[in-house]
Amino acid sequence: MKKVFYTLALGVIFSSAFSSCKKCGHCRDAFGNNSSATCQNSTLAAVGVDEYKQAEADCKAQTGSTWVVQ
Repeated sequence: MKKVFYTLALGVIFSSAFSSCKKCGHCRDAFGNNSSATCQNSTLAAVGVDEYKQAEADCKAQTGSTWVVQ
């Protein structure tokens, strides 16, 4: 039974990692300067770590900054 569970769990992780598009974006400040691009990693997002959403939230929290999707 454990083997079936682990096989299904790995299947879900791999299918979610390869099925979605890779979104990237960067932060543009009020002076027009761009930060380095951050891309969404669906594998890490599946386990609760989503650097893309965190970078987007941090950018929007800065006064005068805009999140730009690439």
